[in-house]
Amino acid sequence: MSSTDVPQSYLKSGANVFLESLSCTRRDLDTQKISTYLHENNYTIVHDPSKADYIIIMTCGTTKDLANISLKSIEKFKKFNAEMIVAGCLPETHDSELRKIFTGKILSTKNLDTIDKFLPSVKKKFSEIPDANTRWDNQNDQTLKGVLRRIHAHMDLIKRVDWFLLNTGMKVVGKNIVHVSPFNRLLPQPGQCYISISRGCIYNCTYCVIKKGVGPLHSKPPQQCIEELICGLQQGYHSFYLEAEDSGPYGVDIGSSLPQLLRKMMDIQGTFTVKLSHTHPEWLIKYKAEFTEIFKQKKVNNILAPIQSGSDRILQLMARPYPIKEVVSALQAFKDADSGLSIGVDLIVGFPSETEEDFQGTLRLFNKIHFDYGILIPFSNNEGTKASSIEPKIPKQVVDQRMKTALRYLRKQNYVAWRFRNSALIFYAR
Repeated sequence: MSSTDVPQSYLKSGANVFLESLSCTRRDLDTQKISTYLHENNYTIVHDPSKADYIIIMTCGTTKDLANISLKSIEKFKKFNAEMIVAGCLPETHDSELRKIFTGKILSTKNLDTIDKFLPSVKKKFSEIPDANTRWDNQNDQTLKGVLRRIHAHMDLIKRVDWFLLNTGMKVVGKNIVHVSPFNRLLPQPGQCYISISRGCIYNCTYCVIKKGVGPLHSKPPQQCIEELICGLQQGYHSFYLEAEDSGPYGVDIGSSLPQLLRKMMDIQGTFTVKLSHTHPEWLIKYKAEFTEIFKQKKVNNILAPIQSGSDRILQLMARPYPIKEVVSALQAFKDADSGLSIGVDLIVGFPSETEEDFQGTLRLFNKIHFDYGILIPFSNNEGTKASSIEPKIPKQVVDQRMKTALRYLRKQNYVAWRFRNSALIFYAR
């Protein structure tokens, strides 16, 4: 589905717009940029959908579960007397399901700049709006959570009290709690600045649909990233998240690289830390020596490695053919370079044909690397992917049993761990 599939009618000038993001950090940043864009073009952002002329929903399509959450939210917002625009990855990843309930305007992640076509006159084009450095925060006045967020966002005293309580609480529950869902969205984290270093993906993992939504890799020029960091420092930020669908291949399309960018950032004067978002393990191996030297400076304090499985056989079927022993070796080297480095991990349980031995190989990763936080998700059989044709499929009850086994195992390893609605398993080290 594309934004040209439906007849276009303009958004009324000066209208009220309600924004809701149901997605990841990167789409939260896109939502914040849309908010700035609409404000620059004389639209009013409202926090009550009943007062809106237009409702823009930023959706997610990573898995069937997340897509269903977005689809249910679209149905929920239909009750309001406002025209809806469905944005994000869902229009590309689950277009057939979306078409069954919605035939209006869509704004896919890879084509966000087509929002210009929705306005009768554009004072400032979307491409002229700088990338957002702070996440959009849903503040729906019709929900208690939204009202509390609004109060929190506009009262500095409450922010300071919350941050004091959070710092005190982390001494009890562990500092890594701020990395995991839902706390990474709910807990106040002042001083966080996000720099979107690239968009899109170069891979074709057999289970994944997100590339359909985000498109190919487009890296931001290194100097622009540096300027955003310097600007953030001048504004009082001290913690910087480098955001990307995959930060590993950053720069390959523009003659640069992630280590080159990080070295330039390390040369900047000031007290600050850098966190790396999803970094494909192939690049952890490729840049092992460079990363090790960079991490010794102890300014990069977090990296998220989407390893996905501890089985080389399963990784081959996923079209992620990196040897597990080399990933482990790289991560061990990084920990040796800086024992304070936080390492996160994404893992999938129940990929087609996964045997008990394959699953145990995933659990054995925790004996080799001390992960500080992460997520294990049941395999999502997204239609149209190569993985959907791989047999045999693992029965739901077997996947569920393996998730329960993983939960017990992690708790025995002294992780704080829990599951959401028989779906994802979240954990972090105390």
